[in-house]
Amino acid sequence: RDGLKPVQRRILFAMYHNLKLYPEGRYRKSAAVVGEVMAKYHPHGDSSIYDAMVRMAQPFSLLHTLVDGQGNFGSMDGDSAAAMRYTEAKLTPLAIEILSEIKQDTVSWQQNYDGQHSEPSVLPAQLPNLLINGSEGIAVGMSTRIPPHNLREVIDACVSLIDNPTLTALDLAKKVKAPDFPTGGLILNSRSELRQMYEKGNGVVRMRGTWELEKDGRRYSAVITSIPYGLNKATLVEKIGDLIAKKKIPQLIDIRDESTDEVRIVVDLKISPGRNPETEMEHAMAYLCRYTALQSTFPMNITCLVPTENPEVSEPLKANLHDVLRHWLDFRLQTVIKRFTYELGKLNDRIHTLEAFAKAFDVLDEIIALIRASEGRSDAREQIMDRFKFDENQTDSILDLKLYRLAKLEIHAIETELREKREAASKIESILSSNINVWNIVKEELLELRKLYGKKRLSKIGGEEAQTSLADESAYIIDEKSYIIVTENGWIKRQRRFSSVDKIRLKD
Repeated sequence: RDGLKPVQRRILFAMYHNLKLYPEGRYRKSAAVVGEVMAKYHPHGDSSIYDAMVRMAQPFSLLHTLVDGQGNFGSMDGDSAAAMRYTEAKLTPLAIEILSEIKQDTVSWQQNYDGQHSEPSVLPAQLPNLLINGSEGIAVGMSTRIPPHNLREVIDACVSLIDNPTLTALDLAKKVKAPDFPTGGLILNSRSELRQMYEKGNGVVRMRGTWELEKDGRRYSAVITSIPYGLNKATLVEKIGDLIAKKKIPQLIDIRDESTDEVRIVVDLKISPGRNPETEMEHAMAYLCRYTALQSTFPMNITCLVPTENPEVSEPLKANLHDVLRHWLDFRLQTVIKRFTYELGKLNDRIHTLEAFAKAFDVLDEIIALIRASEGRSDAREQIMDRFKFDENQTDSILDLKLYRLAKLEIHAIETELREKREAASKIESILSSNINVWNIVKEELLELRKLYGKKRLSKIGGEEAQTSLADESAYIIDEKSYIIVTENGWIKRQRRFSSVDKIRLKD
């Protein structure tokens, strides 16, 4: 429903409800967040809470980060985040969309581990976060690995399913074409292969980095611009450097990592006279794809907990694309109905009070006389209730009324507010009168979120034709002049140069 693990849900809830770390507000030390979560909601160590919070702040781990981190929150090179006493955090605008409806009685609550506080059993997510940000983990005898997906594509699929509930996973896979990894890269699966994966709920996504040829004067370089998701960039650079040092790839002579926020790994090329730089680069990159993690796989397995008849209990399901979207949309419908019901209740309470004010204004002198003659508040309340048939809440509101509100202009303000509140209540009642009306609201809100948070796809879908293939062996033989020395006993030695035969070092 909200696509979160308990620790993530508790971190976001504590930041929103307890610490009020809203996007427009100031940052707070991560230690304060971890302390709050550990003290009230999560009965585990601080490192597990901080690690979960760090991951939610990493733009290379989540497609849409939920925590806005300030300070060192780790890198693609495998560096860990700074200690929690040094870093600061607050919520991102998208996290607010997952949390904001919690104050409108939209979700069920449960006691925390010591019974002193309450926490939500699920968040009223306005977005299908499970698909958008993905999830990974191992539970009791089960594991899950859900890749991140493009927000626009997922919302388009949701809208299609609202418009036509008979759509299958294969139909929806025409909207959600493939995973969209935050590190970009190229997906090598064919369209039909990807559609089958979304129908079954599992499969292997093949992905590789992307590169381009760069010329600087006479020098050529291959610039790697994106790498597969979850790959340690420093390890990749080290592995390529090792292959270059061992002269396994004659086309490559040096590597350096010039990355900032964007990936930029520059590999210098050695182009022999008469050779095509583009072809030489493709030969070298094909070798790297075969022998390094520049091309790797992501095993997709959409196993998740889905709600049962008891909202407190969930059960595991190996879901396909349709199952995930259907469960989330049903949850979203119920959330919106609860939100409107809450708003209607608040409006009706206010209308009830305003009606008492309007009625009291006509008999104001009599009410004031009753109050002046009464023994105290409780006596005045009883007399007003008996005389004018107000209920207890209405009577308390009248007794709490400030004197300035008895002016003539104030009754006009009360009547205007009463009219507006009745119109708003009538509008909500008409929405709640039919599920079709509620679905239209869900659809409108989704399209608005698509406009606010939608981004262009980062991972390109190359298909099987983008698969690199190794050149023949001759492409990896260094074209250089060599001298071969053969001894009387049959020893063979190769040297690039020598000054005289008697100076060649040989075994006796």
